[in-house]
Amino acid sequence: MSTEELAMEHGNATPREKRVVEAEIKMPRLEDLKMPKIDIEPVRSAAEQVLLTGIGVGVLAARGLRAAVRAAYAAGQDAARDPGPLTKALLDLVKPSTEGAEEGPIRRQVPVLPIDNYDTLSVDEITVRLPDLTDEQLRVVRAYEENHQARPEVLAAIDRRLGTV
Repeated sequence: MSTEELAMEHGNATPREKRVVEAEIKMPRLEDLKMPKIDIEPVRSAAEQVLLTGIGVGVLAARGLRAAVRAAYAAGQDAARDPGPLTKALLDLVKPSTEGAEEGPIRRQVPVLPIDNYDTLSVDEITVRLPDLTDEQLRVVRAYEENHQARPEVLAAIDRRLGTV
């Protein structure tokens, strides 16, 4: 049954009568609210115990790790005194054999690219800079280009400058 039919049954002839209903909701004030008293001391105590236990686990783990590292270092020193074939091979990678070697510092030349921001430059930007380079610098740029982007245009331009074409 619709609202219009219901209105007609009650003898009300106006089919669409509108009614306004107002409601007032009153929010309680904070002072009026009564909250139950809760003892949070057991929760605080349990949280403190969990925290202290976690800290203790971390301290014990650090102490154990420190002791394990010391023991591992001592075992490595023992193995280095009388190395087997695997230990000797590993030690040679880190500390090359000094048999027949001269005393003094090890020197090694590290080539530096003579063109700033080389990897960001285009082929045209690189080839424009090639005439300003010495043959040694050209060889450094060529080796770098060959091992990285290997652009044929750049390699051919360097080869022309070096006269190897």
